[in-house]
Amino acid sequence: MRQALLLAISAILLFTTSCTRTNGPVIMSPFEKLQGEWYYNKAFFVYNSGIVRDDVLNDFIDCRILFDGNIIIMENLRTGQVLEGTFELYRDDVGGYWDENGIYQEDIERFLTAYLYDTRTNRRFTYDWQINYLTCNKLNFGEFYADGNYSFKMKKVY
Repeated sequence: MRQALLLAISAILLFTTSCTRTNGPVIMSPFEKLQGEWYYNKAFFVYNSGIVRDDVLNDFIDCRILFDGNIIIMENLRTGQVLEGTFELYRDDVGGYWDENGIYQEDIERFLTAYLYDTRTNRRFTYDWQINYLTCNKLNFGEFYADGNYSFKMKKVY
């Protein structure tokens, strides 16, 4: 019994100390996951109540988004247009529920609001995105308008 306990403790110590991550902490906040440079991998415009979906990736293929602290920079590499500004992340509990064990289960949606300034035209823009999926290297979000919705998938540049 004692040998089994020592073996279990040794195995736990071996697994927790021998595998280290060099690209950041194991648990990251959404803010930390956003940091870095991103490129558009897929882009669609969805309209007519979701019946029609147009691939609009060619409109965004040369664009990059950089998150650095709370600074956001959107750059179109083809035209040279640069939008700079700040952003904020927030979340909304849109309808959690109590499970059969009496534990509240959250149903959380995450949003990003970007306040941008165009350096060429001196115009200000505000973008509101609903973040659908976010990991250290993938970002899926939507942008909603009266005539349709944009759906974007991005990957991080390494």
